[in-house]
Amino acid sequence: MIELPFARDEYRQRLRKIRTEMAKRGLELLVVNDVANQHYITGYDGWSFYTPQMVLVPIEEVEPVWIGRAMDAAGGLLTAWMKPENVVGFPEDHVQRGDRHPMDWIANWIVAKSWGSRHIGIELEAYYFSPKAHARLVAGLPNATWHDADL
Repeated sequence: MIELPFARDEYRQRLRKIRTEMAKRGLELLVVNDVANQHYITGYDGWSFYTPQMVLVPIEEVEPVWIGRAMDAAGGLLTAWMKPENVVGFPEDHVQRGDRHPMDWIANWIVAKSWGSRHIGIELEAYYFSPKAHARLVAGLPNATWHDADL
């Protein structure tokens, strides 16, 4: 792991502030799509935003989870402050395919964590978050209640 730009306590303090705002908005899970915000929360530093990636912040006091392409997760293990199990790579067979999408896999992962029927806030004003990615994520989580969590 390379040296973090901030101490781990700084990241924990940031998460406390985020979770306070989540509670005010009635959010149980936050989907962070903006690359700068992902870095702010996790320290993750990589030029991997060419493919879907996100940070999930559950309301519980647990570490956030970075999810991105499997080959880019190696960079997450080097730059993010979380435990290795909280840096998750989706399979390469979901990259640039017409019959499947990374968000299909991510939605299944969220369901497996028992987070699929939550009030989920999502950044809808993120430069590298495509309409298709949003549609596939929403379709994969039909029991969720969605909220625009911009700003």
